[in-house]
Amino acid sequence: MQVGIELYAQRAVYIMDNHFMRLRVTNNGKLIEDSCSEDVFRFFGSIIPGRRLAGVGRKSIYEPSFLLGRIFEADPSSPIDFLFIDPKDDIKLIIENNIWLDPGVMLQEVMLKVFSDKKTLEIPLSRPDIKIDWSGRGNFAIDIGGFIRELNAARIRV
Repeated sequence: MQVGIELYAQRAVYIMDNHFMRLRVTNNGKLIEDSCSEDVFRFFGSIIPGRRLAGVGRKSIYEPSFLLGRIFEADPSSPIDFLFIDPKDDIKLIIENNIWLDPGVMLQEVMLKVFSDKKTLEIPLSRPDIKIDWSGRGNFAIDIGGFIRELNAARIRV
């Protein structure tokens, strides 16, 4: 099953030169190599609500010229493959960034979008059932195993 994972702005997100977001997915503690991504912002500005901030599986650098004549939105994610999904798998999205150093503001400003060809899930990080580990300044691990299993169930449903 191919899965895309992206972060979207729920509120305006203010960007400064050399802000970055790095995403990666782990499955039972092992890194999924194809999921590694980096978004580097080389401009000052804001990302308006409803626009993509980052996605897994690709590296992008956004220069000021990227903004000419349009409203900013990060590049789409590249899908990652989940060949076999066990109900006991511990699947986490790891976020490393220098925009939000602690989870308080990030939870209010960011929404997670997890999708496959059959189903799309839009998950505000401020939901009380979202499990987020804060391992250090700007480093977060979000438990996405339940969402991946939900997409898998939609895929095999006839």
